[in-house]
Amino acid sequence: MTVIFYNHEKKQWFHQDKNRSYMFGYQHRLRFANDAPSFSLPVKERNGKIGPFVGIMISESSIPALLKRKKQYVELIAHSLQKAGSVSIVLPFSAIAERSVQGYVFVNELERWMPVTAPLPDVVYNRVKSRADEKTKSFQQTIALLDHLRIPFFNRSFLTKWELYEALQNNERLRPHLPATIKVQRVDDIRMMLQIYGSVYIKPNEGAKGKGIFRLTSSPSQTYVMYEHINGQKTLASLGELAPLFASGRYVAQQAIDADTWKGSRYDLRVLVHYRRGTYAISGIGARLAQAQQLTTHILNGGKLLPYSKVKNRIDESLLRDIMDECGKEISKHFGFIGEFSADIGRSKDGQLYVYELNAKPMIFDEPDIQRSGTKQLIALFEELTGFASS
Repeated sequence: MTVIFYNHEKKQWFHQDKNRSYMFGYQHRLRFANDAPSFSLPVKERNGKIGPFVGIMISESSIPALLKRKKQYVELIAHSLQKAGSVSIVLPFSAIAERSVQGYVFVNELERWMPVTAPLPDVVYNRVKSRADEKTKSFQQTIALLDHLRIPFFNRSFLTKWELYEALQNNERLRPHLPATIKVQRVDDIRMMLQIYGSVYIKPNEGAKGKGIFRLTSSPSQTYVMYEHINGQKTLASLGELAPLFASGRYVAQQAIDADTWKGSRYDLRVLVHYRRGTYAISGIGARLAQAQQLTTHILNGGKLLPYSKVKNRIDESLLRDIMDECGKEISKHFGFIGEFSADIGRSKDGQLYVYELNAKPMIFDEPDIQRSGTKQLIALFEELTGFASS
């Protein structure tokens, strides 16, 4: 370990090893100086290169919460990187210029985020919070700059459910593990799905965490349809009642799988996956159990944590690993490099595994051991992409 310093008044990073020369960030030589430091950071050095220097890119609107220390996931990554001898800077995408960035570094001794000017990072990790932000001209210009400079950048964007399905269903190995899915544009689309499958989930194409999801199930006589949502259910005499909703084009319909149950309630898996040396490896597996409503297992919408050990013996983990590796490679091929993702995986009563959803921006897992493993793999990925990984 060596030490680097920052002078707040001069807005400059420097070192005090008189006989050494260091590179810090993208093509930036760290200056030697005897200036009074505002703070210092212990860092790892490899062949004269300090870091890696990791940029964690967030939305401008997330900065106030960051400074109030309410961005738990971002702070966890920053602490973990610092502990590993790396340096991270959290910055809005609008603060990335051609030669420098403006952002925040967490300083343990001061127990707060400090504003800094810094060179361009060695790698940039996208944690921008909304699809709307990713569609802005400023965001797109930032991505174009990173691409031009060949600075590694991931994950490029949120993924919609329909985009994912279109990408994955072209893969012969994955096709058997995908519930049939269509993009809904009119009532007849749903009527056709119900005739074939009897029950379908309706999901917002750009939704997450189970928000806005509902299920439609035909009666045995097909004279009415049961409409189930998170807060209850009702009977529809006609699908026409939902015509205005479907006409919006904002939904997909997904075949409802006859899901395996544990003590009478359906469950599914939450799988965390990271890229490592050419493959996508599972960093952890959690399980979630549906509760009073059997619609969703997401904890924020009524689901419950289920120890994976309770259902582990029902899961073909070798097959699951193969599916996750194939998913990672396929989505990277279609959407640019994906360094990490999480997956919602279901098991049918006959033992088949199904990919319900993939999420390019996983949040903190409720299981501490999974989160620790995921953070470790994420740091290893930063090091691999920037040449700091041990050979």
